[in-house]
Amino acid sequence: MYKSPTNSKFSLTFFKSKLGLTLAFIMLLLSGQISIAQENIPPQYDAFRKNTFHGGLGFGGLIVTATLNYERMVTQHLDKKVSATFVKVGFGTYGSIDGSGQYLIPQYGFLTGSKANHLEVSVGPNFTLNGDLNLPVSANVGYRRQKPGKPFLIRTGVALPEAIYFGMGLSF
Repeated sequence: MYKSPTNSKFSLTFFKSKLGLTLAFIMLLLSGQISIAQENIPPQYDAFRKNTFHGGLGFGGLIVTATLNYERMVTQHLDKKVSATFVKVGFGTYGSIDGSGQYLIPQYGFLTGSKANHLEVSVGPNFTLNGDLNLPVSANVGYRRQKPGKPFLIRTGVALPEAIYFGMGLSF
């Protein structure tokens, strides 16, 4: 009959000792942490979600604005300086000492950056629906915080006719 060269009493007593139990517990914890860390590694470049609704409030001296926008991503190249281009249509209202009114702003723009922080630039015509807002163009230069692939975004910047604005939105 064949006898194993290892002593089975030694292996049982090793795991019954405090050192053996401690090492076994640490190995069990480390194996769980390694597998969790490997599951949570995101892809190098997630894409932006294609559609976004965002709103904002703007303040500029004696004028206050509120704008709602629908935005659609046109192109995405997260490995380049201009990471995405988009078109958007916004409907807004303004109020000042002189009066109030509504405007419609279709714009074309781009985002820079491949992670969460982006420069946002857009430009387009300004259509005053009623009121006396005599701006022929609408333009925007701002900061956007949005992780590619995530739904939530925050925007702030300077725009015509929105003035100095702060906004939030959701992508889907």
